[in-house]
Amino acid sequence: MIKIGSIGYNHTHGSEFKLDCPEGPGAWLFLLMKSPAAMMIDGENFAVRAGTVFILEPKIPCCYGSDGQDYVDDWFYFNMTDSDVDILKNMGISINKPVFLGSVEGLSALIYEMTVEFYSSESFHEEIVHAYTDILFKRISRAVTRKSTHEASPATERRASLVGLRSRIYLEPGSLPTVAVLADELGVSISGLEHLYKKAFGTSVINDMINSRMVYAKRLLLSTNSLVSEIAEKCGYNCCYSFMRQFKLKTGLTPTEYRKRAAVGEIEY
Repeated sequence: MIKIGSIGYNHTHGSEFKLDCPEGPGAWLFLLMKSPAAMMIDGENFAVRAGTVFILEPKIPCCYGSDGQDYVDDWFYFNMTDSDVDILKNMGISINKPVFLGSVEGLSALIYEMTVEFYSSESFHEEIVHAYTDILFKRISRAVTRKSTHEASPATERRASLVGLRSRIYLEPGSLPTVAVLADELGVSISGLEHLYKKAFGTSVINDMINSRMVYAKRLLLSTNSLVSEIAEKCGYNCCYSFMRQFKLKTGLTPTEYRKRAAVGEIEY
């Protein structure tokens, strides 16, 4: 059974970052590189594109880091049995080699959930982490198989991009660009993005962006002592009054009222 020892989501380092492991990482290491990077494995050098996965053996000499710009990755150290290794290999997942997947927003969203559960003390958190890990490797296997057999159609690629976009909206509510920028990133017009998004999810991009910010705002109101103005900024609002107006429109309460009523148990998150 695969067991995670430590995990990190969306870790960002400067342009000088380098991690050298001449004796190996010490445990199995999973890396999801979300920026271009440089990697050396057992003397072999790789120029790594964003969207590349590595699974490294505990004793494989390796060195990785920035290629001159900021470096961003998701990662976890883990242990597994010989039978687990065989299972991964039978799934077509390479070990000690780069596995380029391209669009990895969905995988990164899974790792975010794994991270939350790993550091949680709630019941069943270990079982949930294990389930997410199983899903993660199966999704990687499916992506590898699709690429090797050229099964990915434009429609499938577009659907994956939309799912990745929606995950990003709910994972990064405070740092989202405009709809125009999102459309440009997907290579479609604003109206094209709205049409595709509504068809896929039954709601608009704007509505999801607002909802994600409201969910994040509620979490901050209940879990921090931050000022409303600070929460507005963290949720991506340049104007505190715009945030307050939107919050009341969605909840029927001002942020301060919501926090006070939640504190005495009158409402639940």
